[in-house]
Amino acid sequence: MNRKALIGNALLLLTAIIWGTAFAAQRVGMDHIEPFTFGASRYVLATLVLIPIIKFFEAKEKNAPGYIPPTAEEAAVQRKYTIRGGTTCGLALFVASSFQQIGIQYTSAGKTAFITALYIVLVPVFGLFLKKKVTWLTWLGVALSAVGLYLLCIKEDFTIEM
Repeated sequence: MNRKALIGNALLLLTAIIWGTAFAAQRVGMDHIEPFTFGASRYVLATLVLIPIIKFFEAKEKNAPGYIPPTAEEAAVQRKYTIRGGTTCGLALFVASSFQQIGIQYTSAGKTAFITALYIVLVPVFGLFLKKKVTWLTWLGVALSAVGLYLLCIKEDFTIEM
């Protein structure tokens, strides 16, 4: 395996570890603060970490050979699309993470992680609306995920378990 692939795989593993352990931290956090306070703290911290990274890459791009700065008109259009896209994504992220954070108060971290990960199976479903082909193996994964969710959440008397 080459060096880039090894680094990529190590970063994916690190991401999975961080993502998985975050649910336990979120669950413990709910014993001490409210869901919206937790979410706000999380996003303030993320902002403080991302600003220097963004500035670094902006400076790197501007110092690259052959860099041509955008015209005022191009910059205005880019700013408009950035604000519109950022607002849309931010609102979706806020709603989803708020529901998740509120929900984690009422169930285990493992169940929350599994249910949250089911967003992955929505990708092939949404792909149907975009006329994308989906293989039978993908649909098998979607079906197994739905069965897993059912087994995780439904009790013997067919009521939802929290």
